[in-house]
Amino acid sequence: IFSEETILFLKFHDLLPEELNTKYFDFKSRDYLDEKFCKDILNQINLSYDNCNYYKDKICNKFDFTIPDEISISDLATIPYTPTETFKKSGNRTLNLTKVPHEKIALYSCSSSTTGDPSIVPRTLEDLDQIQYNSIKVFTEFFKWKELKTGSKEGVIFNFSPDRLIMSIMAKRSAEGFEFVDKTRYFTACMNKPWEFYGHEEYLVKIKYLKTLWAIISTFSLKGGFVLDVTKMLKMIKKIIRTGYWKSNEVSKVLFGGSPLLMNNMFEKRLLKEKVFIDLDGKSVVGCGGGGWDGVKGEAKMGEVNKSRFIESYEKVFNIKSKDIRDIYAFTEGPTLFGGHWSEKYQDFLLHCPDTARIIVRDLENLEPANDGEEGLLEVLTPYGVNGSINQAVLVDDIVELISRNKCPECGYKGATFRIQGRLKNAQGKSCSSLIDWVH
Repeated sequence: IFSEETILFLKFHDLLPEELNTKYFDFKSRDYLDEKFCKDILNQINLSYDNCNYYKDKICNKFDFTIPDEISISDLATIPYTPTETFKKSGNRTLNLTKVPHEKIALYSCSSSTTGDPSIVPRTLEDLDQIQYNSIKVFTEFFKWKELKTGSKEGVIFNFSPDRLIMSIMAKRSAEGFEFVDKTRYFTACMNKPWEFYGHEEYLVKIKYLKTLWAIISTFSLKGGFVLDVTKMLKMIKKIIRTGYWKSNEVSKVLFGGSPLLMNNMFEKRLLKEKVFIDLDGKSVVGCGGGGWDGVKGEAKMGEVNKSRFIESYEKVFNIKSKDIRDIYAFTEGPTLFGGHWSEKYQDFLLHCPDTARIIVRDLENLEPANDGEEGLLEVLTPYGVNGSINQAVLVDDIVELISRNKCPECGYKGATFRIQGRLKNAQGKSCSSLIDWVH
């Protein structure tokens, strides 16, 4: 019954492509100016049209789109977009969405689906290289990445997630039935890897091996076999404060990263009840990521997270102020990571579009580009990290408010600024199918 699972547990080397298990680079900013961006996205459109029949026959025909000789920033709204629904496993389209030969696909990224129908996205080694760049870029700009490794000091990162080995097993379960399931990993596993080069990463979602074994035998699933190891986290933090070290390494910063849903559960179920207080002011940064603000993340369903109360909890328990609490927004179907900071005005995180991408917010009624201050569906365009699939322009089923198309009004970050308002499926009278009825 569980021989395959046992084999997966033992495949410690099989987490990511070997190149990404050894490769690491210090962050050096690249230029992605408008002119280069437009030339590169036109190239990706041509590659998609020439090498993907689905893109040519289904998407371009739907938009009645003829590829121009040139594209400018003002033309981006005319580029055919692919809805995230297109990448769902149930559509059996994954292998039809590639624009390179299958042997050039290094890995298939899988989302942690709440419905049992994950997105699966083909990615080349160059795509994964770009995802690591995008990850380190947002870590540098929003999470004080450069302060982690100073001299002999290293950071300690508490990641509210299973480790990448367990996540590889979970991803294979999610993608069960897919032809290349052995080459399928969660998208977040690609982003977590860089942290392991810059300090000690403690994955807090631990597996209960005996309980999991029983779950496999009795229910043929892994559900219920995990625990959030808050006790070990507290012991580690207290030792770091007392000695300045973890094991043999002097500690520069303590970071809390990963699912805000699990972080909030830690506060609500234990730390606030026990009136725990540890002063980490100036010593710690919080990096929320992976979603879960709406109360659902993968198989975890715990109730919506009140963001303002979440910010208050970090200050009440760890004396970490809102200026040191950041958020990351990303989705499996695209390679872009959006970093965000807390806004007292909006009582929400303002998210920033990096120069590797451009966004369009599309009106919920007619899908035309919205103006500053208006809501709509988020579309993300990028020619970088999309060599494997036709995901250079992706329409997401998240409703956002466009704060500014040019720069953040609070921190001055150049690029579009937005905040998440909710999911389309939760909006009254709206659904993906009512707006987008052409996914075949």
